[in-house]
Amino acid sequence: MFGDELGLRRARVGVWSSWGIGAVAAVVLAAACGGGSHGGGPLSGAGGTGMLPATAGTGGSGDPDAGGMTGVGGSTGVGGSTATGTGGSPVTPDAGAGGAAGAMVMPDAGPMGTPDAQVTAFDRQVVINEFMAGNVLTVKDEGGHAGDWVELFNAGAQDVPLAGYALTDDLASPRKAILPAGLVLPAHGRLVLWLDGNPAAGPSHLALGLVRAGGTLALARPDGSFVDRISYGEQAVDLSAAREPDGSDAWVIEWHASPAAANPSGAGRPAAPEDLALPPEAVPAAGDVSERILGYNVIPELALTIDPAQWASLVAAPDTYVPVTLTFDGRAYGPVGVHLKGMQSFEPIDQKPSLHINIDKFASGAAFFNLSDITLNNMHSDTSMMHERMAYWLARQAGGIPASRANHAMLTINGQLYGLYSNVETVKKRILGRWFSDASGPLFSATDVDFQAAYIPFFELVTGPDDRSMLSGIATALATNSNPDTTMAVVAAYAHLDEMIRFWATMAVIGQFDSFPYSEPGDDYFAYADPTTRRLWFMPWGMDETFLSSDIDILGRMRAPVALTCQASAACKQKLVSAVWDVLAKAEALGWIAEQTRIAAQIAPYVARDTRRHHTDDTVVAGQADMGYFLSDRRMRIQTMIPAP
Repeated sequence: MFGDELGLRRARVGVWSSWGIGAVAAVVLAAACGGGSHGGGPLSGAGGTGMLPATAGTGGSGDPDAGGMTGVGGSTGVGGSTATGTGGSPVTPDAGAGGAAGAMVMPDAGPMGTPDAQVTAFDRQVVINEFMAGNVLTVKDEGGHAGDWVELFNAGAQDVPLAGYALTDDLASPRKAILPAGLVLPAHGRLVLWLDGNPAAGPSHLALGLVRAGGTLALARPDGSFVDRISYGEQAVDLSAAREPDGSDAWVIEWHASPAAANPSGAGRPAAPEDLALPPEAVPAAGDVSERILGYNVIPELALTIDPAQWASLVAAPDTYVPVTLTFDGRAYGPVGVHLKGMQSFEPIDQKPSLHINIDKFASGAAFFNLSDITLNNMHSDTSMMHERMAYWLARQAGGIPASRANHAMLTINGQLYGLYSNVETVKKRILGRWFSDASGPLFSATDVDFQAAYIPFFELVTGPDDRSMLSGIATALATNSNPDTTMAVVAAYAHLDEMIRFWATMAVIGQFDSFPYSEPGDDYFAYADPTTRRLWFMPWGMDETFLSSDIDILGRMRAPVALTCQASAACKQKLVSAVWDVLAKAEALGWIAEQTRIAAQIAPYVARDTRRHHTDDTVVAGQADMGYFLSDRRMRIQTMIPAP
């Protein structure tokens, strides 16, 4: 697959080329499951390689100092096939367009000709085996371009010349993209075709494309009858849909894409021959693949490869992005951008820095399990090493407010273990799509700002149009109305008032006193101007200093003018008090004390491996104990501050 070189053989019109982040040639994979000796040339011998040495590409794995590929490499072929060797599958000699020679050759009947009975019989074991709708950094063609692709697989024992066959994305037009003479699908072999809409690039490039949102794809014979038909759901960038194992009836959304190489093993059974009486075979949608990286209960292991020049850049200018390679589960992906982050928590690259990884910084459209960003926090200020994970979980589950997913991740840089990190979902446009029906509105980051006219220009626009009318509307309401009830009624025209109150209540329950409405001016949150309702929503950020001080007065400590105005309104204050008790009750119903104990036990072995952490073993134990006291005492403490409903 991606680590070694592939044993390939070229068809009549094929060319040699390296692949991975380098290139995939316009070639056919040799019979990979034969096991017999193949004679002749560089493809001979079981397990022989038929590729030129990999050349340097952009991003990926390999040893830059040794001149290895910096892209995802090829994989070792199991036996190459040749045109003349003993046991090799014969390649049809070039007899001109449409012409052919050999027993298994399709007669030249023109582009709409009908294949003979023999061809029709032995192509019944040909299937659409793997495809990718959204190839950005997985593989490049022989010209160095990335495009969508499909892999055909022949489970039969005879080569299948494909001249006159066609691929289509419209079942009503089976002959949409006709395959040229010279393309042969070998017995037990594979053929990669580029669906890039650019047939001028070569015989394996077709005037066809895949639709990432979902569609249909079919292989048709010269007479228009179908060899294989599939319908597929929405796909993910740089993940393939693959039959596992090859030629089976089981489709899997696969991180380890393997164009022109064997798919991973699986539990599928051999796919049945095409039956036109049945609907096209259904390929599942990719679904929320980001859960593999941000799922609450997973601890992904990530690795970064940073070359010396980029390392030096991070030392000199730590907040400037540099291109690096990201590796997950054995597959290298890149280039992606990385820079160091943090203020009080800042640490240099040779210690334990907090990092922001921008997946599409150097490759437009790239996505890592549907994520465009990864935020890794070093937990410098969190002695428990678990505040953020629990705080965001409670914000979503108990508070019911739009909030990031968070878990833990292990990080390695240049082969050195950097330890356990808090892995927090970055607040950008992608997360908006998870929470809102329309993610096109303005998203603002709030750092030391408030709803006062002087601060409005300093809300930082993250994405969307720079429309600050909702921010200004709240500021104007607070500045021009003296009656609290009237003021809050006007504020409700610009913000989801109940949701804003719910945000405050959640911050109160989990002790996020470094954020709006407690910080002065407001800090550590995002405001999203929802274009559907024309109201602001609030999203938390910077939750590492939660669960610390249980005796802080949750009403008396509020500093934001809008929160103080709410408290001056009897109706608004009652909503706030009720929301606090409701969030607390939901947190208790979730079993937050037991959950804190469970997470501490889950991360214990990872904490032990983290020799770069800022905290000693005793400090971590004490921090987790203090967090437990905060949770167990929370109801009692709140009862001393506000009356129970």
